[in-house]
Amino acid sequence: MRRARSPQISPDGQSVVFAATQPDLKKNRNQTDLYRVSLDGGEVVRLTRQGSSNTEPAFAPRNRGIAFTSNRVDGVSQIFILPEEGDPRQVTRLSLGARGPVWFPDGKRLLVVSPVYTDTTDQTEIEKREKEKKESGTQYRLINGLMFRHWDTWTEDKVDHLFVVDVETGEARDVTPGPYPVPPRSLGGAPDYAVSPDGSEICFVSLRDDAQALSTNLNLWVIPVEGGEPRRVSPWEGMNVHPVYSPDGGRIAYCGARRAGYEADRLELLILDRASGKVSEVAPGFAESTSAPTWSSDGSALYFGAEDKGRRRVYRVPAGGGEPVALTGEAVDHDPVVSPDGKWVVFLRETLSSPPEIYRVGVDGGEPKALGNMNAEVLGGLDLPGCEDFWFEGAKGAKVHGMIVKPPGFAEGKKYPVVFLIHGGPQGMFGLDFHERWNTQLFASPGFVVAQINPRGSTGFGQEFTDAIRGEWGGACYEDLIRGFDYVLDHYEFCDRERTGAAGASFGGFMVNWIAGLTDRFKCLVSHDGIFNMEMSEFATDELWFSEWEFGGAPWDSPEEYRKWSPHQHAGNMKTPMLVIQGEQDFRCPASEGLTLFTALQRRGVPSQLLYLPDEGHWVLKPKNREMWYGTVLGWLEKYLK
Repeated sequence: MRRARSPQISPDGQSVVFAATQPDLKKNRNQTDLYRVSLDGGEVVRLTRQGSSNTEPAFAPRNRGIAFTSNRVDGVSQIFILPEEGDPRQVTRLSLGARGPVWFPDGKRLLVVSPVYTDTTDQTEIEKREKEKKESGTQYRLINGLMFRHWDTWTEDKVDHLFVVDVETGEARDVTPGPYPVPPRSLGGAPDYAVSPDGSEICFVSLRDDAQALSTNLNLWVIPVEGGEPRRVSPWEGMNVHPVYSPDGGRIAYCGARRAGYEADRLELLILDRASGKVSEVAPGFAESTSAPTWSSDGSALYFGAEDKGRRRVYRVPAGGGEPVALTGEAVDHDPVVSPDGKWVVFLRETLSSPPEIYRVGVDGGEPKALGNMNAEVLGGLDLPGCEDFWFEGAKGAKVHGMIVKPPGFAEGKKYPVVFLIHGGPQGMFGLDFHERWNTQLFASPGFVVAQINPRGSTGFGQEFTDAIRGEWGGACYEDLIRGFDYVLDHYEFCDRERTGAAGASFGGFMVNWIAGLTDRFKCLVSHDGIFNMEMSEFATDELWFSEWEFGGAPWDSPEEYRKWSPHQHAGNMKTPMLVIQGEQDFRCPASEGLTLFTALQRRGVPSQLLYLPDEGHWVLKPKNREMWYGTVLGWLEKYLK
């Protein structure tokens, strides 16, 4: 199936260009290409056919081509321009590649991201160092400080910088020199940089603290396009991200959090007045974190996405302040963009029965319309059940949300095994998304009922509920999950309480490990990249602020908190058969955690199996690995539950 992302509306408002990714099992890679569809809907036309990654489309002013990122030459990502007619033309030839094109208003320059060494941005010197290292015959890494790796990538002594590129000559100029990453490392999504409408200024996000692994103090900075000393413009000490200039250039909308050191604090929608420097909250009473905003064509309103009790909706709010109005409903809707004539909002929609597709809705709401269904042929013949929401009383009297999905071909009066999925984060949410790795429909497909709970710590249920996970990982959060699962067994008579299994990844993997030491109520367990020794993992993980926020400091500051919630302390009680999955390149939940967990299970004589993926990180990305993953996981569950 193809999964759409990065929708962009043409300057004439006639069409939408977007990227879509489709797994290629034969080549064992994910093929991403650009596609076009009319804003009125209709046939989806493929625009690119070279390289395996063609993404991040950006329309040039006045409809003069599309800039995009592609690895079609030598496998290195560079910026290309696709003209209205003819083949794409390469623009950048930066030593370590380029990505994320943003046009200047004159259509003659682009702002792009490219990695450089912390002590030099000279492209000749970078090429020399890369060549010397390649020819050295060794694969050494010389590391001088934190953070030297992130998620699944070694960063060492390189950082991202912003370059201004001449689209005709390809000449590139680094406008953010220095040792700091611009923009900061992230999982992608909306750019953390923007060009002012008059082309005179760049606004960007940067982390300027020396202790990069300990700080979430991301701030907005502005700099003249011709260069100069960056000036900080965001007053809050927490995370400030996703700047976007208003159409008249007088304001910058962005998302900001108040608390430093806490990556899951509520992101509030803010507006910075460029003339006065004053920052105002647009929707101070809004309960959830907002995503990257986009302006209406006249600058009177802002549009954004936000989670809401297992859904994700697109909202509109007056730029002058007010109550956000939801424009979409029962789905997972995100990445809104507004048409030039101000009539339509184009966005991505996914549901439990469909990957992300391109939709549009009126700026005042109404019934969303699918602009092109890329996966109808695949999905048309499948029995894809919907979900049922339920609420129950969790720990400390909290009202907690859950979802249950029946298997395909469900028959009344029959008892079904139950698979209990536990989400990661813990600041995450189970919703109506069509997940690539923890797909509810695939877990239901062998004939399982799938139960999902959003315990304390989950997002989409108010910031107080999200904050409540702190100091309660194996306490009230565990109680929420167990109470929720008991609710399912007690209220749905088709659930077979004698055939139950639990599975989760990341925080969900931690919770499976915790469950293994506290109860033997499940017939089998699946733990993917889960923490086993909480104290030691803190010395091996990449981002240190996360654990230090959750457990009140470093391990030597509050050792009792780390040990209190560490599953390895209960290894002597583990009895339940467990499948352990670990990615070797996972730097967030390090490989040692999966290996030590498996060793403990084997030493205890617990039936167990280890699926070790040497070429994967925190996620399973390669198609053949994903096929192996699903086959192994579902096979393990079927062995014990059917």
